Amino acid sequence: MDLLPSTRTRYLLLFICLVAVVALVEALAKAVAGWGNSGFAVTLWACFGVAYGWLLIEPMVRVLLLKRMVAGAGRQHQHRVRRLGAALARVSGVAIPRFYVYESDKFDVTVSGIGKGVTILLSDQAARIDDDLLESVLAHEFGHIRLRHALIRLTIYGSLLSLVIIGHSTAAIAVMANFFVLWTMRQMELSADHDAARMVGATRMRAALAYVGEVLGDMPAWQTACSSHPTFRARIARLNDQTTLDQHTPGGTT
Repeated sequence: MDLLPSTRTRYLLLFICLVAVVALVEALAKAVAGWGNSGFAVTLWACFGVAYGWLLIEPMVRVLLLKRMVAGAGRQHQHRVRRLGAALARVSGVAIPRFYVYESDKFDVTVSGIGKGVTILLSDQAARIDDDLLESVLAHEFGHIRLRHALIRLTIYGSLLSLVIIGHSTAAIAVMANFFVLWTMRQMELSADHDAARMVGATRMRAALAYVGEVLGDMPAWQTACSSHPTFRARIARLNDQTTLDQHTPGGTT
């Protein structure tokens, strides 16, 4: 599994395998047992929907588990994170979310929730970086919040589940729909980068992306289609292109 760049890639493979298994079971039931009624098919695909529906609740479960790790070293960085986050909230025009720093030796930043229930969690390794980098990383998460990406993500996942349950015999369409979901999530990452660049500046945002990319490592370009995130190289290049476009737009920066 080391070749898989993200948890979302593993979910994609799980999705494809589940579609194949459910389609095979349904085909065998029709061919061998003669169970061809719509009730059986809908029940079968509904079971698949429940399994894949874990995507909808997994982030919330993860947040609850991470909160149990908030102690010790994490508390030392909590005040600084909240101070920077409160300043960004005023700039972005969103309500101040809850912030938690949890103990972990991995670099990780997670945003979860909708509306007044938004929570941002950082590993203590991520919280240790200097103010400029930390503010840029948080600005990206505020971009997700301001652009309501959590709500969009829930909507597209819900639509996908409805599609595969109602259109139970369209396995190919379900797989293609999932690729579209991943493409949409990559566009949300790019738009959050651009929104963050408007808050902290494109130069600082590119520096933050380069730093995080160095810490986490970048995936090969061919794996992008199976991931919810673009490569860090592509994100930096997109910021460069967007900055050039803004500079040549009437009213843009010069």
